[in-house]
Amino acid sequence: MTSDTSFLESATRFLQERFEVAAPRYGSVYGIRQSRIGEDWEFDRATATRVFIVRISDGEGSAIEKQSVTHARWSIEELRRRRREIFPEGIVLLVTGYVEGWIPDGPITLH
Repeated sequence: MTSDTSFLESATRFLQERFEVAAPRYGSVYGIRQSRIGEDWEFDRATATRVFIVRISDGEGSAIEKQSVTHARWSIEELRRRRREIFPEGIVLLVTGYVEGWIPDGPITLH
């Protein structure tokens, strides 16, 4: 993405084009990660990341799973068990807090 591109618009377009989710329903909380120069060895520049929670139907979830073996539905317990496999840090807390209702609305900083 370029610096003037909207994260939300890009995510919506991606969901529509890649997964055929026509009208994504975003959660009220989202994750933000902003690196500093030198932290990101892959790009050697500061990077920004947004993690959105999107509510989809069971049918949409099944269709996404059929598209690729890399897409799977995990329970909260499975998500917690596999937390060390997920980047950036903090996504498991973001998702569990959203699903369980104890995380406040708005942006949450991820590390």
